[in-house]
Amino acid sequence: MKLLIVILLALAASLAIAYVAVDDPGYVLITVDPWSIELSFSLFVVLLVALFIVTYLAIRFLARVWRTPKDISNWRGRRLTGKAQRSQTQGMMGLIEGDWQKAEKQLLSYLSHTDAPVLNYIGAAHAAQAQGDLERRDRYLDQARDSDPRQTIAVGLTKAKLQYQTGQLEQALSTLNSLRSHAPKNKKILGLIMQIYQDLQNWTALSEMLPTARKQRILPEEKLDQLNQLITQRLLTHSDGGDGQLNNTWRSLSREQKRDPELIATYVDQLIEAGDNEQAENLLRKAIKQQWEPKLVLLYGRVHAPDLAKQLKTAEKWATAHENDPALLLTLSRLCMANELWGKARSYLEACIANEGPAEAYEELGKLLEQLEEPENALTYYRQGLQRMSTSAAQDQPAAPKSAQDTAALTAPITTDSPLESDR
Repeated sequence: MKLLIVILLALAASLAIAYVAVDDPGYVLITVDPWSIELSFSLFVVLLVALFIVTYLAIRFLARVWRTPKDISNWRGRRLTGKAQRSQTQGMMGLIEGDWQKAEKQLLSYLSHTDAPVLNYIGAAHAAQAQGDLERRDRYLDQARDSDPRQTIAVGLTKAKLQYQTGQLEQALSTLNSLRSHAPKNKKILGLIMQIYQDLQNWTALSEMLPTARKQRILPEEKLDQLNQLITQRLLTHSDGGDGQLNNTWRSLSREQKRDPELIATYVDQLIEAGDNEQAENLLRKAIKQQWEPKLVLLYGRVHAPDLAKQLKTAEKWATAHENDPALLLTLSRLCMANELWGKARSYLEACIANEGPAEAYEELGKLLEQLEEPENALTYYRQGLQRMSTSAAQDQPAAPKSAQDTAALTAPITTDSPLESDR
């Protein structure tokens, strides 16, 4: 296009000169000893324009020849870049389709010509792990980090997640702790660390991370409260009552936690297991006085305090306000058996069953009747207890879904982005 414009301009200039030279053509004399050349001015101008055009074309030609190697190199680069993009796309599609060998091969092709080799290496690491080659996976991840040091956090998180998926919990934790020193507020890092602590049942470390989790809002407050409840229960369950650790754990709880029936029950269970029935009875008695909770009342019947007669009298006083409470009746029967008051125990058990008490009341009465040498009656109550248990189990089953929407509602996961919802 430029050449055409130059030629047109040259022709226009020639025509203009020819028009001017019609009246006075003039001449041009060029003398180079021993020669001299005389020609009309118009012809001289035409030759000068022609020389200019030839010179211009010659220079352009030489410039093109000079740039040819570079143009060829650029062409080859664009061609290889296009191949790299297609190879990356095919590799990603292979990952989606589950064709791991194809994905790995495509992702590693033309790496030097791709704009983001870190993505190719990460994809290849996924493919290698899917094929069971963890050593090759780690090598790809190291190459991904080296290819773009700015993506250290992203590559490290990928490595930790892949290690977590293969059950390498300790290695994943080490990777995450190293990342945490570079990004202490990263929610993904903190969330995965907490999940690993939960899987490893490291309740102490998980408890220490809760304040940070609240501050960074890793989970909604409701979920964090549930997690705190779980941690506290596990700390109580895993505390050794013999060295004072159990009591220290209980004393470290807040006043509100010490009023929680679930935590009280967990603590009392551990006290009973440790043989500290006196402290268990004292705690339960005070807790039941503050709030009537059937679970704690049933647990009171399992405690064998040093003064069993006094413990029975305490429970009998509760009957004034809770005369037909099934949990209290079952507890009274157990305390009577502990005091060897067989007749009263039988009366309480029969009253418990009459007031639709739990299925274990039938079992207790069956054992008592066997002790009283009434095997036929004992068998009857054992049979009734089994029937009661099967009926309760059937009632607890969820109703069959009536539509696809109901089915989706029953099977939809409750978890959020964070994996902290379940307790292994």
